[in-house]
Amino acid sequence: MVLLDERTFLGKHLEDQGFGIFDFYEGHQTYTLESLCDLPLNRRADVLLVDTQTVLNNPDLQEKFKIVLNTFLGVIFFHEQKNLTAQTWVKDQAGFLTKIIGEYSLPMPQLEWTMLSNQLQFLWNILEEQKNLQKHIVKFSQELDQALLGAESEMLKAKKIHEVLIPKRSEEIKGVSFLNKYASGDGGGGEFYDLHHTGNKIYQILLSSQSYLISSSLIGVLNLHKQKDFQPEAFLLDARTEIQTINSAKKKKSEAEVIVIEMDTSQLTLKLYGWGQAEFYSQFKGKVDLGLSASQGSTVSLPYQLSKAEKIIVFSPGFIFNWREGRIKKELYSFLKDHHQLTQTDLMMEIFLQLSLVKETDFLSKDATVVMMEVNRHAIHQI
Repeated sequence: MVLLDERTFLGKHLEDQGFGIFDFYEGHQTYTLESLCDLPLNRRADVLLVDTQTVLNNPDLQEKFKIVLNTFLGVIFFHEQKNLTAQTWVKDQAGFLTKIIGEYSLPMPQLEWTMLSNQLQFLWNILEEQKNLQKHIVKFSQELDQALLGAESEMLKAKKIHEVLIPKRSEEIKGVSFLNKYASGDGGGGEFYDLHHTGNKIYQILLSSQSYLISSSLIGVLNLHKQKDFQPEAFLLDARTEIQTINSAKKKKSEAEVIVIEMDTSQLTLKLYGWGQAEFYSQFKGKVDLGLSASQGSTVSLPYQLSKAEKIIVFSPGFIFNWREGRIKKELYSFLKDHHQLTQTDLMMEIFLQLSLVKETDFLSKDATVVMMEVNRHAIHQI
């Protein structure tokens, strides 16, 4: 509680009425008008009790007082019963000073003193509850910050372990060799690559998002579809629904890129489904546009015919971002052209070596994935 009482008029009346026993009065502060007007203009969780005559005695400070008055939770004015000038001044100000919550003329009956003490006790209780709530919020915020820091630390450890334990994946299916490599980034979300083989079809699925929730949810959707007859259109429909459901509950929407590369091993054709910023490179034809949509809205491309010994490289959205952000001297596709004689494994190592030379921390800016497909020149395929 704060008192404006240069004449000690108000303090004497309050103490005569035994206000010293109340919790709300303990620790109160008394100001002169000049010292009150020098207070910073910050919001205050206090009630201001004002001797009106103190304000009238300082006409040059009245306008500044009205400004400081608005920083308090509420203001109550007190003056002598015979002081009609003070009563009139308060009534005139009450029309536009919304923080005025009371006006009393002294001396006054005991009932009014009781009502005043009840009013002040009520306001003090509310303020104490707010202060306690703020303390709990601050403590919770600190604990949450610690938990998030711990979770981020564990996430980075997990990413590093994942990168070390699963640096690359290599296998050959029906005369086509597949090689992929992943490098972790320190941003949110991540990239995920999977290869699924059924009949004459090989499906490569590349997921990319800056939201951990979306990334993990899409992996769950993919695993469900892999347990049955995998159909790209059905998977993408469920993936898009999952993304929209998660984003509907968030103020800031998260983007996600979902790409399915379908290879027909009998015809040696590639077909793309989904949407994303991935880029494709052919050892024979250079950079190729396979008709993939960049924005969410599923795309189905025309079949791309592979040739014997042709090598196709897929660069994830995260990889493209890292290469360009790192300002690597050599343009990506010029670099690939200069190194086209390397084997799949050696070329993969050389590509990621270039990224590692420009990264400033243990991680790239974003997760990066590269996928290579190469048709065995001696395998038998119907073309």
